[in-house]
Amino acid sequence: MDIVDPLIDDYLTRLAGSPDPVEAEMRRYADERDGYPIVGQTLGTLLAQYALLMKARRIFEVGSGFGYSAFWFARVLEPGSMVTLTDFDRENLDRARAWLLKAGLLERCRVEPAGDGLEALARCEAGLDIVFLDGEKAEYPKALAIALPKLRAGGLVLADSVLWGGAVARGESDAATAGLREYTRLIFGSEGLVSTIVPIRDGLAVTWKR
Repeated sequence: MDIVDPLIDDYLTRLAGSPDPVEAEMRRYADERDGYPIVGQTLGTLLAQYALLMKARRIFEVGSGFGYSAFWFARVLEPGSMVTLTDFDRENLDRARAWLLKAGLLERCRVEPAGDGLEALARCEAGLDIVFLDGEKAEYPKALAIALPKLRAGGLVLADSVLWGGAVARGESDAATAGLREYTRLIFGSEGLVSTIVPIRDGLAVTWKR
């Protein structure tokens, strides 16, 4: 199902535009890989806005793919700030490094060795401003449990694809949908968290830690 009417989605995409030829190149690459999932321009601009509003200096991504979301974060960071990228696929991270270098953003990025992003997050020093989740959906509840102690008071957990094409509303029971439904229960039902879901693209859950 289309979470946003295609007419509206096209309109929002045109408004967001393309801030850099490298961004357009990354989108073309995603299309060539049979629609490799990326956040797209509309959500990319929202991620960048959250980073600006938070005056973020330390952002950690779980599931960076080939660096598309990191591009949007990194382009608004102040000097000395950093977004950390993780992914299981070494080729993805190599491509991310190359594109971020081409865009002049690599100095604001730290690329972890290929492997489990949650393990890297668990090793990370506390005090993060934003944790962005875009890895295995079944593991989102586990990711939240690891992320919250690493997040500063007033920090954000941003979780992508929480509407999962409407599967969460239809009551489907596969592992990914069940994980997303449990994640949503946790962020809305846990003391000390204030959450909402923004229904653009495939749904972005925004959780503020008191």
